[in-house]
Amino acid sequence: MSEPQRSPVTDLLNELLGIYWTGAAQHQSHVALVKSWGLNGLAAPMAARIADEPLTIASLLSRLIDLGGVPEFTMAQPHIGTTVREVLDNDMAGQRRARPGLNAAAESAAGAHDATTRILIEGILADEELHLSWLQTEIDLYDRLGEALYVANRLNAP
Repeated sequence: MSEPQRSPVTDLLNELLGIYWTGAAQHQSHVALVKSWGLNGLAAPMAARIADEPLTIASLLSRLIDLGGVPEFTMAQPHIGTTVREVLDNDMAGQRRARPGLNAAAESAAGAHDATTRILIEGILADEELHLSWLQTEIDLYDRLGEALYVANRLNAP
């Protein structure tokens, strides 16, 4: 076996892995909580939007290994909400935390002339932008409708 390779790109991939594993734990917990509150109309679209997280993690891991790196990431403490608004706000904060790391990773990969990693990261970033847009819409609806009406509209799956 050869020595593991460290580079700015492998370091950023490890940083992203920590962010994504933490986010996956947080999102899964939030889906379970929202479902337990009977808000299937919110739980179902939340679950659909995070269904690709294991694939994202697997892609990041595969690329890290392809570059000769080893998984050396640290997971942060997930921020689990205790109300519908906290769930939405905490997920939004997590999405916003991931964005700078994704941009830095794409720039680092481009600077290292690593088009494969750059394209992978840009695809993940595009997916994150869609998730951010969905979360922002949900938060805006919550603010406009108020908690009671928002929750009432999220009781049943669409």
